[in-house]
Amino acid sequence: MTDKARLCAERLLAIVPTLMQSLRVEMRAGRSSDLTVPQFRILVFFQIHPGAPLTQAAEHLGLSLPAASKLAEGMVGRGLLGRETCASDRRRISIALTPAGQEHLAAARRAAVSVFTGKLSGLTDMELDVLFAVLGSLQKVCGIPGDADGDGGEGAGSADAEAGYGAGVPRH
Repeated sequence: MTDKARLCAERLLAIVPTLMQSLRVEMRAGRSSDLTVPQFRILVFFQIHPGAPLTQAAEHLGLSLPAASKLAEGMVGRGLLGRETCASDRRRISIALTPAGQEHLAAARRAAVSVFTGKLSGLTDMELDVLFAVLGSLQKVCGIPGDADGDGGEGAGSADAEAGYGAGVPRH
């Protein structure tokens, strides 16, 4: 079993960077044309890390703190991010997506899902069942809670039911 696990790990590490690059390209292509790539990236960051400090966003995005602050302030001004002062520590500011920011990301996600659906449409039903099960196993191994898309948003739970998953395919 160890050899199989190692081979799977090697294959996973060979595939994931290309898959992630493709995902980034499709998500960015689906972003609203009025958003720059850095603006889109800061929205994605705060979707994944709601309430995270701006310093963490700056580090993740490879920006200086003043540049990240200016970027976030612009998104607040456009109503895509919201800022709140922490009640217990008035020096701490919590930043999170607004409903408008969530909708911008949801639209980009829908566009990316459409592209990947096209890429996967050449697979047989059996291949799709296997892929779905493997993705569930990866989700479990990586400790990703919740639905298959891992974002708690436009949940895969209902999509699973529509696709027939859950009844005959183990969901991990």
